Amino acid sequence: MDSYRLLVELSRVVLLVAGLLRKWEITLLVLQNSMTTDLICLLLLALWSIPLNHLPALARGSDGGLAWAASNREETIEGPPWVGRADRAQRNHHDNLAMIAAVILIAQVTGQADGVTAMAVIAVLAFRVLHSVAYIAGIAVVRSLAYFGSIVGLSVVVWRILT
Repeated sequence: MDSYRLLVELSRVVLLVAGLLRKWEITLLVLQNSMTTDLICLLLLALWSIPLNHLPALARGSDGGLAWAASNREETIEGPPWVGRADRAQRNHHDNLAMIAAVILIAQVTGQADGVTAMAVIAVLAFRVLHSVAYIAGIAVVRSLAYFGSIVGLSVVVWRILT
């Protein structure tokens, strides 16, 4: 699958998720009454792990068949290049999730979460999702810019904690 087709397919997934979030708008409004925007974004970022965890496995399962998917997976199936990128995107997401969660939770506990941190954390969420999609699609420039954008957003939250 070439990068363009993969990007189109990933865009469809993002639109599907956006549609589901729209349907869950009432639920999100209820959550917003009991959770800050920062925490809702952290929750969504944690839930983003689910498709990132399953995308490589689903691709390998389609290559290896049902017998391989239901097995202990002693045999490794490489799959196309994007599957390896999906594995790396997943690891990168998990590596950064703990740091992001720590910063957001410190802002909450110290009472520093406000409108500025909310906007910064929304940016972090958007950039991290874009980072994963660009990583899987193999668009290195977008991936790097998205990573930089998430670091800037996280830096804003740290700045609010320290001031």
